[in-house]
Amino acid sequence: MSEPVRQTITVKNENGLHLVPCSLITRAATGFACQVEIHSATRKADAKNIFDLMGLGAACGTELTLIANGDGAADAIQKLVELFESGLEASSRRPNS
Repeated sequence: MSEPVRQTITVKNENGLHLVPCSLITRAATGFACQVEIHSATRKADAKNIFDLMGLGAACGTELTLIANGDGAADAIQKLVELFESGLEASSRRPNS
């Protein structure tokens, strides 16, 4: 079995991980077969579960660790890093807009 892929990021969205950013993360993560988790200093969340993500309570400036394991892990982490780097803005991510 391969080693998990890890990447540390910082939440840039000024409102932190509220409903809209969490839905974007969940939508992106469910596109991959691998397991994807997001860890804060005190909690961990399944990135495919919006309620888990909201439970992180991650405010702007919070450091998180993205961890993916399984098929497509590197691609999943890359996608999520890009999403976080974009500031988790829904307006530029809506399909068919």
